[in-house]
Amino acid sequence: MKSYLCQIQKREEFVLSLIIYTDGSAHPNPGPGGFGVIVLDKNKNLCNNNYTLVESYTKQFNKTTNNEMELKAILYSFLNYGININNKEFAEIPVVYSDSSYAINTFNDWMFRWAAAGWRKSNKQTPENLEIIQAYYDWYQKGYRIDLRKVKGHNGNEWNELADQLATGKITPEEIMNVRK
Repeated sequence: MKSYLCQIQKREEFVLSLIIYTDGSAHPNPGPGGFGVIVLDKNKNLCNNNYTLVESYTKQFNKTTNNEMELKAILYSFLNYGININNKEFAEIPVVYSDSSYAINTFNDWMFRWAAAGWRKSNKQTPENLEIIQAYYDWYQKGYRIDLRKVKGHNGNEWNELADQLATGKITPEEIMNVRK
């Protein structure tokens, strides 16, 4: 039955079901760095249970920190692929993986406490990377969502490793897209 469905269903009939891997890097920290994003569609190859690479993206900076790059990678994913839950049309919320506990805790937990406390941490200090965090928070308040999850870094996950290579500048998005065609 599955192969029959694969033959008759067109791509447009599927709701995008995105899996996104992000990574950030700075070496030395602080120093030059960047972030990388790998976007996969798990429905495009429904018939063979593979993921299809939709996009690979990187941005490099002359002076940054690892934490800033981790947050920017997630913010890029959020702004470009986040789903507005207030829309009447159904769309699956994309799953975004990061190997940064700091970034995940910031966006899934801490930013709500900091916002409620006037953008102050429990030690009364202003959170680092506040501009990025507030940008995420503002869009979150408008109803945009991603499902942000932890992935263990440098553990052989192909997609996380590619995001890392993009973040560190070891590979370009064009190289990834050409290899994955």
